[in-house]
Amino acid sequence: MTRRPQSANALIKAFAALVPETSASRAFIDQAAADAAPDELPELPPEGLAAALAEFWTSAATRKGRAPVIRLVHGQAGLDRLEVVQDDAPFLVDSIMGEIADQGLSVRAMFHPIVTVTRDRKGVRAETGSPRRESMIQVILETVGKDREAALLAGLKASLADVRAAVDDFPAMLDLMARAISELQAAPKSEVRDEDIAFLSWLHNEHFVYLGARVYEYPRLTDGAYAPEEPLYQPQDGLGVLRDPERTVLRRSSEPAVLTAQIRSRLADPPVTVAKSNVRSRVHRRGYMDYVGIKRYGADGKPCGEIRFVGLFTSEAYDEPAHDVPLLRAKVAHILAKAGAAPGGHNEKRLRNIVENHPRDELFQASEADLLATSLAVLHLYDRPRVRVFERRDPYDRFASILLYVPRERYDSDLRTTAGAMLAKAYGGRVSAYYPHFSDAPLARVHFIIGFTPGDHLDPDLKAVEAQIALASRTWEDRFDAATRASGRPTAEVSDILARYAQAYPAGYRDRYDAAEALADLAVIESLEASESVRVRAYRRAGDSKTRFRFKLYRPGAPAPLADVLPILENMGLKAMVETGFPITRAGAAPVWVHDFELDDERGEHLVFDEVKAAFEYAFVAVWSGRTENDGFNRLVLELSITWRDAALIRALARHRQQSGLDPSQRVQEEALSNHPGVARLILDLFRPKFHPAINASLAARHTQAVAVMDEIVEALQLVESLDDDRVLRRLALLVGAIKRTNYYQPGPDGAFKPYISFKVASGELADLPLPKPFREIFVWATHVEGVHLRFGPVARGGLRWSDRRDDFRTEVLALAKAQNTKNAVIVPVGSKGGFYPKQLPKGGTAEAIRAEGIRAYTTFLQGLLDITDNLTPDGKVIHPENVVVHDADDPYLVVAADKGTATFSDIANGIAESYGFWLGDAFASGGSAGYDHKVMGITARGAWEAVKRHFRELGKDIQSEPFTVVGVGDMSGDVFGNGMLLSPVIRLQAAFDHRHIFLDPDPDPARSYAERARLFELPRSSWDDYDRKLISQGGGVFPRTLKSIPLSREVRAMLEITAETATPAELLSAILKAPAELLYLGGIGTYVKAQTEGHLEVGDKTNDALRVNGSDLRVKVVGEGANLGLTQAGRIEFALSGGKINTDAIDNSAGVDSSDHEVNIKIATGILERTGVLNRA
Repeated sequence: MTRRPQSANALIKAFAALVPETSASRAFIDQAAADAAPDELPELPPEGLAAALAEFWTSAATRKGRAPVIRLVHGQAGLDRLEVVQDDAPFLVDSIMGEIADQGLSVRAMFHPIVTVTRDRKGVRAETGSPRRESMIQVILETVGKDREAALLAGLKASLADVRAAVDDFPAMLDLMARAISELQAAPKSEVRDEDIAFLSWLHNEHFVYLGARVYEYPRLTDGAYAPEEPLYQPQDGLGVLRDPERTVLRRSSEPAVLTAQIRSRLADPPVTVAKSNVRSRVHRRGYMDYVGIKRYGADGKPCGEIRFVGLFTSEAYDEPAHDVPLLRAKVAHILAKAGAAPGGHNEKRLRNIVENHPRDELFQASEADLLATSLAVLHLYDRPRVRVFERRDPYDRFASILLYVPRERYDSDLRTTAGAMLAKAYGGRVSAYYPHFSDAPLARVHFIIGFTPGDHLDPDLKAVEAQIALASRTWEDRFDAATRASGRPTAEVSDILARYAQAYPAGYRDRYDAAEALADLAVIESLEASESVRVRAYRRAGDSKTRFRFKLYRPGAPAPLADVLPILENMGLKAMVETGFPITRAGAAPVWVHDFELDDERGEHLVFDEVKAAFEYAFVAVWSGRTENDGFNRLVLELSITWRDAALIRALARHRQQSGLDPSQRVQEEALSNHPGVARLILDLFRPKFHPAINASLAARHTQAVAVMDEIVEALQLVESLDDDRVLRRLALLVGAIKRTNYYQPGPDGAFKPYISFKVASGELADLPLPKPFREIFVWATHVEGVHLRFGPVARGGLRWSDRRDDFRTEVLALAKAQNTKNAVIVPVGSKGGFYPKQLPKGGTAEAIRAEGIRAYTTFLQGLLDITDNLTPDGKVIHPENVVVHDADDPYLVVAADKGTATFSDIANGIAESYGFWLGDAFASGGSAGYDHKVMGITARGAWEAVKRHFRELGKDIQSEPFTVVGVGDMSGDVFGNGMLLSPVIRLQAAFDHRHIFLDPDPDPARSYAERARLFELPRSSWDDYDRKLISQGGGVFPRTLKSIPLSREVRAMLEITAETATPAELLSAILKAPAELLYLGGIGTYVKAQTEGHLEVGDKTNDALRVNGSDLRVKVVGEGANLGLTQAGRIEFALSGGKINTDAIDNSAGVDSSDHEVNIKIATGILERTGVLNRA
């Protein structure tokens, strides 16, 4: 005995708790439980399902009469219940489910208990009475909308009425068939064939489901001729579904008139006719019912009427071999005989298979001649599969039966849909039904029934339709092959492409794109250079709006991350609406990913696509490859239809203005330019005539044209309402006016424009720059570096530093240049200073990687300076740079020096100068292998130390012999700090810090700590973290500045005279600066002291805002400055007024400047002699 699932037991138990048990109720729930599958209704637990079944059982307690009870119950959890109670009969479930399917409803579960019940006269279930079997059908549906409920109930009512009619009249229809057979057997033998009687007997033997029948008489005139009237029948005599007198069999309006020429021609046909009726079955299975017409003969041997049966051939009728079916077996034999195929031969077997697999309905309905012609044609298709269409017209002109054969590999549902639509259009009709068929043959077949109105349809050219379907049936590969061969390529190239790309395009690609688009992609892929990381192709499709276009991104090897692509598009003012991507994998090659983006201009402006296509493509690739930056300035590419370099020029101008510290943020600048593209274009129009070397015009003419454009800009600015926008645009225009030179139009060694931009500005011509204003400044922009070089006169010197202040390095450099100007007063006429900020330092990179990127940035910065600097010939003639329009006087003097972060870069700088053939040679940058090494000489620190010794001597202390306490800024790897902390053997360094670490040694031993500092000084790229912890006194240590908080020992708190037991790094650094030591030695970069009257913003050193102190807070006796700008001028004065000993930084570190000046002047003098051949370098 099979064990019942646990879920079924739970269902039965829950049902029993709701319904009193009887034999009928027990049978009901047992059968329902057997039908239940828990996975069909996961949202309905056994208790919920039991409640629904209990309600169904209870609702059926009363059923009056024999009519079915049908109801729709709207349930919970998105499920409705269709419930039917009906006397048990065949075809109920099939008919109900067919109606539900026809109405497009979704079935979740179905229960069909059949129970024996007794009912009293009122239809109420009772213990006594006549028992009868009732089908109780409950179908769980997904929600049926109120708008569909009435149609569902009406359709079910009609279907069940047909079922009852067919079932009730089934015996009468069997009797009628038996009568028809008897009448045929008694008819004249000349009219009746044995096959006809055999066929009817075959039908009678459970090969036909009788659903309806009707007897007709052909009316005659007195002379015996057929009367021109409708066939006569008694409406009350119809059986089954043909009880309804309005239901026609062969016409949609009424039955055919006998005396039409069409029908008269059929009177001579055999006595048995098989056709399709025009009535769809609502019983058993859905489909047009089969029609069997049997002629009745009068005493004169002529047809006097007919009996029409409608129903459905059973599955056995379709499965039985055609050569065993009466009527069909004769057709098959005649066809094979007429085909002339040798018995047992290959073609005979193939032909027999074709006929056997022919649609069974067609075998019944088609003539032998038509079947022979079609079968032979199909036989030939086996040898050369191709698209063919075969037609059979319904004799009553109601439809065309079409057999479509297609090579099997070309068939899919899309082709079937397309072919059906083509055929329906060709006939002006509709696809009433279709039946696909597959076998082992190389052909797929679809049997279409194309319905139309008799006498009102088209007569198509089927060969033309066949050609259209053949075209539609071509596979993507066929179309690609044809397109490639038609592309005009040489034959050998075509063969090569087809071989390499045969399997290149994935299915998703083929579904989305046609062969023409594949060839367009192929052309790009074939042209990709090995060095290209990406290529793009912008295009438009017919129907795209004016704000929309598309582009394809081609990336070898790997897909392009959307996180990398979308920001580029957004910064260009574009929104990606749709993206798809596919790998194209050629034979023997890595895949190339093809991404397709549908873009919309979020500004809603109408794009002139042809004008922006190339600009967009080049700009995207430039951003992707790192040749330009990814920011809002790129919106101008589409707004102005300009190149990415033009946008980069405006970016560089805006960045220079932003570095002034007086201009709005980059976002405000971007928005101002985007809001007023006309002014932005005028700014470019101002730049071009002034500096484009290809324009053949004098400086005066260029000036005149520039003045005219500036007037247009001023006039356009009158319409700008926003003060911020006006300020941004006006200052950019004035900046262009103040530029004297640029490398913007200079080609590099490869012939392309240089990947960086530099321009020289006459700073004094700009009103909106902070004081002091340099004589000239050169600004350099590139994707990986920005920098500025400030000079206070034609002949000036100063170092180039590696700045860590991205947003205000010009402010830093300006302050340093001001100090340099003071230091240089007794050496060279004026000072200069340069600074560069590397923008692409590797995050978390090694020291070597960071240094390498710094050198790359330094190199680009120097190239930008030299690009627009004059040169001298050995005889002293000034040579202007090529492709540079010069708007200022001769300017060949450019001398640089080492500074923060560039102490070892002098050889690099001189190498660059020599590659340019610059007249100064290795005098361009002091120091290096052929110059004075300031770190080895310790010249800057020694000069500062002399100032420190003087201060202490004035205080009565000899710091070379008497121990003294020191706190400082810097580390032992640096020139100024490292050398300085080794200039006295009695230094007691208690605390120091740089940008990485904090060093604390509350009670240092002078000799031991001196030796350890000396070791670190000699250790390449050392840091405080390399300090031997064993040599640090009690309570000290080395702490990274990245810590959240730092514990303070008792000894450290005593040294700093503070009480807090922990401190943040910034708090600890402030305490170190305010420590009660004797000397504060500044050997590192930064401004750490200001005056009480100053704000941090005025200092211009954001990095140190959190730790900066006031001059009056310092408790040291002396401040020594080997570095620059350790204190603001006001902070310096405040400290001095508080009793501290201090000089200006220009005095403390002037020794290094003086040394470099001697070196440069010596090299200039000897360089002239070398270039003229008087001296030779040893």
